[in-house]
Amino acid sequence: MSRVSRSVMTLTNYTWFLVSILLPISTFSFISIFPAPQPRFSPLYSSFVNGFEVGKDVDPLAKWDEETMSGPLGPRADKLFLETFRRSLAASNLRTPESYPPGYDGMIEMVHETLRTATTPEVVVAKSRATLNSLFPNFPPAPPFSSRAGLLYWFEVLFAKPFPAFSSKMNAWVTWWAAQWLMGKSELDNLTVEPGTNMVGDGRNQLLQIKRCRYLESGSCASLCVNSCKIPTQQFFNEDMGVKMRIIPDYKTFECRFEFGVEPTEEDEEEARAVACISGCPNPKSKDATVKCGD
Repeated sequence: MSRVSRSVMTLTNYTWFLVSILLPISTFSFISIFPAPQPRFSPLYSSFVNGFEVGKDVDPLAKWDEETMSGPLGPRADKLFLETFRRSLAASNLRTPESYPPGYDGMIEMVHETLRTATTPEVVVAKSRATLNSLFPNFPPAPPFSSRAGLLYWFEVLFAKPFPAFSSKMNAWVTWWAAQWLMGKSELDNLTVEPGTNMVGDGRNQLLQIKRCRYLESGSCASLCVNSCKIPTQQFFNEDMGVKMRIIPDYKTFECRFEFGVEPTEEDEEEARAVACISGCPNPKSKDATVKCGD
């Protein structure tokens, strides 16, 4: 075998090794389902947020249709991912998937149940991260001092730390590849940030732009968006995987930006949390103007 052939084979095997690691990591990260500590929502209950109507400017062509749409891997892969998520979500509620309605709507009901029955934010955050870690094998075994699954620990050691720019781009690509069934139509784009913002990498293909978030629209809840997606997903990427990223939702258009290579800031968190409960919130107390959406 020639030197060129051996080089091509080595590169191919290396690429598939990365995909085999990153595909489950990026896929499973988006259904972390538990509230972040100390949510600070405006004590309002309305379909309006900060003076504008929620979902007013959505793109009608971007609405997800299960009958005609699928992710890049096709409808069979989408169904497999959905059923895997459903099993994990049901287990976190100490129930079986069969005890919920089928399909995506049943998955949303599982998340609503978690939000309704949550005790303290601190308890559910700890449970959330433990649940996410349990989705991945402890192989190669993590050191005794680490509470993470071995796969996540060694990913940070072997890839995220020595190759941060590559890890950011790869995670953006794998997320686009495997998670559109969960969030809706999306596309990769170049990422630009405000002056003074630190970014890992050159920004090329580090922005995953969600056109119309299926998860937010189906859940109809600002707390669901912030506490069951944005905050725990950022924690999972940044702290458990060692990959910098932040999520910026837009309640007016249901668009969402997954910015890989950029750490979340306090300003990001305040802006996302400073929203009112919107119509459809699963918390029965949300209709009481004295109760905050995330309580």
